[in-house]
Amino acid sequence: MLGVTQEGASDTEKWVESKGVEYAYAYDKGGKLGRHFGVQGIPHAVLVDAAGTVVWKGHPGGLDDATIEKSLAGALPKPLWEWSAGAKGVKSALLKRTYKSALDQAAKLGASEGGPEILAAIQAIVKSKSERLQSSFQKGDFLSAQSTALALQKEFAGMPELADVTKVVTAIAADKNAQAVIKGQQKLAKIREGEFNTKKDLMQALDSIRKLRADYPGTYVETEADALIAQLTDVPE
Repeated sequence: MLGVTQEGASDTEKWVESKGVEYAYAYDKGGKLGRHFGVQGIPHAVLVDAAGTVVWKGHPGGLDDATIEKSLAGALPKPLWEWSAGAKGVKSALLKRTYKSALDQAAKLGASEGGPEILAAIQAIVKSKSERLQSSFQKGDFLSAQSTALALQKEFAGMPELADVTKVVTAIAADKNAQAVIKGQQKLAKIREGEFNTKKDLMQALDSIRKLRADYPGTYVETEADALIAQLTDVPE
């Protein structure tokens, strides 16, 4: 769990001390992270699975145990800092995201070092990343598919899964429509990351989003545009 706040360090440290907080926390000066996740009110929670996919967000009170349990697939059995000294090499490989090395070294660990659990967790992470890539590609989210595939080409080096990753990279590169969609998604991303300090800023952003939506009918740009319009029009004036 990671808590994020826009408050200054002075106020935050006093609150942390008074409440005896034991979870990690960070600062989001200017609220950029909050805007990225579409935070409309506080408290707001974002649940990210082991592959880095946002699987749920909203008021913490609406987050049920079943959703949490499902997102734990592929999660490590214990934090890296609690691993035994014998798993040092696996830990280093995981931090570098060199999954073949991580799997090879985890397979050599004994039960007393948590080998079977660590190996299973890494295998689940690899599977989840592969499934996430294919899902993005199939639904036409070419920007996510391309960025994920390019990263996985390095992370899956020497692994059988690399072949499917390469197919996605090649398919996107050869598809003019996919390249056009990516450009539209990049334009939307730029708008999403902007700051809307006045009503005029907001209205101009909405006009730009609606134009992009009209320019890319039936594509994932349209899907993302609808979501962003809904997000921005829910912002209290």
